[in-house]
Parts: sequence; structure tokens; C-alpha cells
Amino acid sequence: MKLASWITDARNLPTIAYSLGLLILGLLASGIWYSTSLLIQEQNRIGVEVNVAGRQRMLSQRIAMVSQDMLRFETVLNAQSRDVIKGCADLLLRAHVALLNGKVDRLQSSIEEGLSCRSGAPDPLVARDMDESIDRAFYGGVPSLDELVREYVRLADGISSGSELSEKKIEDLVQLAYLTLPQKLNKLVYELQKKGEVSIASLSRFSMFMWIATLIVIALEVIIIFRPMARKINTTMEQLNTALARVTRREAALADANEQILESINYARKIQEGILPDLKEARQSVGDIAVLWEPLQVVSGDFVWTSRRNGKLFLFIADCTGHGVPGALITVVVAAALEQLLEEEQSDDPETILLALDDSVRKRLKQDMPADPNDPTATDDGFEAALMIFDENDATICYAGAGIPLLVKTDEGVERISADRHRLAYRSLRKPDAFKVTTRAVQPGESYYLTTDGTTDHVGGAPKRTFGRKRFANVLATTSNIDLTGQLEDLDRQLHAFRGSEPPRDDYTVLAVTPLTDTSRAQNAA
Repeated sequence: MKLASWITDARNLPTIAYSLGLLILGLLASGIWYSTSLLIQEQNRIGVEVNVAGRQRMLSQRIAMVSQDMLRFETVLNAQSRDVIKGCADLLLRAHVALLNGKVDRLQSSIEEGLSCRSGAPDPLVARDMDESIDRAFYGGVPSLDELVREYVRLADGISSGSELSEKKIEDLVQLAYLTLPQKLNKLVYELQKKGEVSIASLSRFSMFMWIATLIVIALEVIIIFRPMARKINTTMEQLNTALARVTRREAALADANEQILESINYARKIQEGILPDLKEARQSVGDIAVLWEPLQVVSGDFVWTSRRNGKLFLFIADCTGHGVPGALITVVVAAALEQLLEEEQSDDPETILLALDDSVRKRLKQDMPADPNDPTATDDGFEAALMIFDENDATICYAGAGIPLLVKTDEGVERISADRHRLAYRSLRKPDAFKVTTRAVQPGESYYLTTDGTTDHVGGAPKRTFGRKRFANVLATTSNIDLTGQLEDLDRQLHAFRGSEPPRDDYTVLAVTPLTDTSRAQNAA
């Protein structure tokens, strides 16, 4: 059924016609090859038959010459001459029977024997259909060629055996060899050549017909198949060129739009960098402070913020949903909400600020109410965050975190203060009602680090694995003898080396600070 459906499909007609044309051309080519082969075989057969008939005349004349010599020089040449006459007579008869049987291989064998005159019996005579003119050449007339050859061979056998070695018998043999037999053989050669010419002409006409038929089929294919196909190809090429021109125009428009988008995103990066903290103010109250901020794309979903007020330094970091432009837009919302909270509430409690920030961002994103399950445009975005407040007066820090821990590097190593598992502002997650607040007295030389998970989630090595918290802590522990900027630069180099050919998978940000204590202030003053 599938084949029948395919054949009846009009779209496949050119393929079917082309295939049939090739099949016909193949058959015609096979016919030409076959007719040429027959032509060559016929030419070869005619040549062999004419050659053998000519050699019969030479053999008969050789027998006559040797017989005459025997009569003249009987005492000298008797034994050797008899063998020659006997062998030539046998060869003559074998060639004659081969001509009658029409066996080309036996005729070729007779030619290869030449005039060696080897003794031997002929093949059995095989009945076969023979052309009428060739039949008359062999058996027509009185006596016929067949009778003359056999009579000649009989006389030669008698002379070679000595039973008929007489002047009369030799005269009869010479008469046959030089007159009667050549006439008959010439007629046979003429008929063979004539028959061959007829066969060759017939095969030539057939071959010519096949060539003409091939040319006609090729012409029909050109007219019926290839011309419509060429027209269709030209039409298709015109359509493709039109489509290509349309695609080129669209590509140019897309490239222009893409350039405008990239310009907008690059400008958005400048805006985002503008809302990142200026660390000059923060450095007035701490020993050292540094930020590593690396967007996955041009803009980032990570946000860092610092502010100094009333003898306290606020250090905030957030990892918003996604990265690139969507994440960057969330950071703008978070930054605006955080600034407003600190201005309006004047709170210095990390828990209160994070709870209020969660509530504010939910309202700004309209995620403070359950989503309509039938609304495909409903959003569910949020962020992880951590807030650390350094009190310059009593050298203490207060920390609260939603998914982002606090790392403390001391003389004894790197300590990790865990964050709450809450996430902020997500519609689908339970609204947090409290955060654990850690208060800690700052010891001289301690450094504090807040980092988004993009830092530890770098993938590299063999087998593939993440950079992880342990490697991150080891990097911090082994770079205590350089300033925080140098530490973060070294961390970034190690992240690139670990990743190798693997691309980064997320934005990553690290905020590092070394607060000042009374002891460190005294050391700096000294």
C-alpha cells in the first residue's frame, strides 16, 4: 500500500520518470554492449573460418609436392615423406570437420597447429543447422567439396602407405590439389565471407538502431524530464534567493536590534555598577574591605550594599533569582526596598531589617498574595540575603542570613556561621517569621566573608565536581598574609584555574571585611 501510495503521489512523478529513463538507458546500453560483443565474435569467427579454408589449400598442395618428390626420389625420401603426407592428410581432415561442425575453438586449434602436419583423428561430425549457401558450398555440385576433401585424404593416405604410389595416382592428387580443390575452397571462402558480411551488416544495423534509440531516449529525457526539472530548479532557486534576501534583511534587522539591546544592557551594567557600594566611606571604620563581583552575563543577579550611619557599618549581600537582565531587575527592586527601609525605620537589628525587606519586596513584586493557577503571567521571584552590622563603638558584629552563611577567618582557621534556610520574597515559599541573630565580639586580625553560592558552585577538575565550601575556606586560610583585595584576586585566579575549559554557571560575589578593634586601632596609631 505504501508503494502504491508513493507511485500515485503526483510529487513523485519526476522521480519515477527519471528512474524509468535511467532504466531504459541502461537497457539500451546493455543492448549496445551485447550487439558489439556479437559483432566482434562474428568477425572473429569469419576470420578463423577463412583462415582455416586457406590453410586447407596450402595443406593439399604440400601433400602434392611431397608426393611428387617421393616418386622422383623414392630411395632417399620415402619414410620421412610418408609421415609428412599422413600428418598433413589428418590435419586437412580435422580442419574440414571443424568447419562442418562450426566449432570456433576447434578451428582456432587448427590454426595454432599451422603446417606441423601432426597425425590424429578428427572430431565426430555433429549435425547442425547450416546456412543454405554454406551448405551448398560444402555439399553442392558433383563432386562436392566434402567429397573432394575426403577423396583427397583417401588418396594421400594411400600414397603415404605406399599402396597407391604410382604416377597416375600422384597426377590425380596434383590435379585435385592445384585445380579442383582450390576452386571449391575458393567458393567456400567466398560464401563464408559473404555470410559474414551479411551478419556484420545486420549486427551493425542493430547497433546503429540501439544508438539511435539511446539518443532519442536521451532527447526525450531532456525534453520531458530535465527541462521541467531545470525550470523547477530555477523557480526554486529564485524562491531561495528571495527567501535568502528576506533572511538577510531580517538578520540585519536582528543584528541592529541586538546591537541596541547590547548597548542597553551595557548601559544597564553601568547603572548597576553605580548602585554598588563606594568603599571609601566603609574604609573609614574598618581595617580593610574588598568586593569581588563577577556577573555571568553583562549584568548580574548578585547585589552588594554597604552603608555607614550612627557609628555602625551595614554590610549586605543578596543573590536574586536567575542571572542576566531578569536577575539584575530584581536587584534594583531589592536595593530600592532596602534603602527605603533603612531611611524610614532607622533599625539596626538584622532580623527586623530582613523581615521587613521580605515583606516590602513581596509587595513590590505583587507576590504577597497567592497566585491565580490560571494566570500564566504570575511571577515567583525572590532572593537569598545576608546582613552583617559592625558596631564601631564596642567592636561587635550582628549577623542574620537567609541562605547565605557568614565565614570568619581567625588565627585558628575559618569558622562558618550558618544561615537560616529561609528564602525571601518567593510567593510559593512560606513567609519567614523570625531569623537567628548572631552577635560576636570582633577579635584583632579577624576577617569576615559573605559570598553567594555561585562562588562555590564552579565546576571543574577530573572527574567533574564543584569547587565547594571546603576549597573556598582553604583558599581563604592560605592567603592571610595579603590584603583582602589580593585575597579575592587570588581566589578569582584559582576559580578560573579550577574551572579550566568549563564556563561559569552563575554570577558570583564575595564581600570581605576586616573590622577595626581597639587593639588594632592602637597598633595602627603606633
